[in-house]
Amino acid sequence: MTKTAKKIKLILSGKIPLSLLIIMFVGIIYSTTAYAQACCSGGVPLGGSLGLGAADSKSMQVLFTYDYNAINDLVHISNRLDDDTRSRTTQSGIVELNYGINQRFSITTVLPFIRQTRSINTYDDSKDFIAVQGLGDAVFLVKYRLVSPDILRPFQWVIGAGPKFPTGKTDFTNLQGFALAADMQPGSGSFDGLAWSYMQRDRLLSPNLGISSVAVYRYSGTNNNYNEVQTYRFGNEFQLSLGLNYDLFVGLPVTMFLFTRYRHQTADLIDGNVFPSSGGQWIYAIPGLNIQFLNGLSLRLSSEWPIYRALVGTQLTTGVKFSAALSVTFPSRENKILVQKH
Repeated sequence: MTKTAKKIKLILSGKIPLSLLIIMFVGIIYSTTAYAQACCSGGVPLGGSLGLGAADSKSMQVLFTYDYNAINDLVHISNRLDDDTRSRTTQSGIVELNYGINQRFSITTVLPFIRQTRSINTYDDSKDFIAVQGLGDAVFLVKYRLVSPDILRPFQWVIGAGPKFPTGKTDFTNLQGFALAADMQPGSGSFDGLAWSYMQRDRLLSPNLGISSVAVYRYSGTNNNYNEVQTYRFGNEFQLSLGLNYDLFVGLPVTMFLFTRYRHQTADLIDGNVFPSSGGQWIYAIPGLNIQFLNGLSLRLSSEWPIYRALVGTQLTTGVKFSAALSVTFPSRENKILVQKH
């Protein structure tokens, strides 16, 4: 058992009154010259940034998310190597807007801002450090509520689909004027297609226990202007998150949750050929909690720990990730009146 797995076992053996149900998938890996890293197009964590379900009719949901992704594990296939000569970080500030057209249809826009850093220790004890930042690739989804929850059946299912636009910059260079690798750019330079699904079931065995899942599939397009003369295509990505949540009241309504995420990504392609050391599978454990402060205002805190990795070749990949998300809901005028009357 790895040290990370032991840490997760200790988390699960604490006072959290939950059991573990979960497995999921999505992989996103992008490469540097010798290694690749686990992240989404240009560093955007798509799975984490598409967490809202369907908004109620004529209401607006806004989700502000901050992700800190420490990419410092050098892994060969499934074995972590004892090498700390290089590290990466991806910090993402993401705004997700979710508007309900009616009780069935809603639309979602995701706008990310990305900051990436890379540090390499050289042989003469100096450090090669570089940082880039800028707007990432925007996402637009149309969502449809297939199943609506009610008193007798506390289950909902929402699906969605839409494009990812190449709004992020892809031509950052180093101090010598050479273009940075594709995974160090805030954007991907390609139009992609996304399919999305969200399911939630409350009152599972207990009035306080629920289960939910989020699935995202991304079909990647091609950046036809990579290094001005080449083409680059990130691998297709599928992600499935499945987890349990338990409601408590400790002065404020608090929901504890535990998810697992299975991630899978196909290899990247450069000029139609497979890019070395790209692609693989990951499983992460994601414990966290959600605090409801007021009607329509909540804070979600979570961390993400790798418990299984099966990569192609040798890659620099996520060691740990921390997230904080603030959710604000602006109800429709009709709902405001109903709340005021009660």
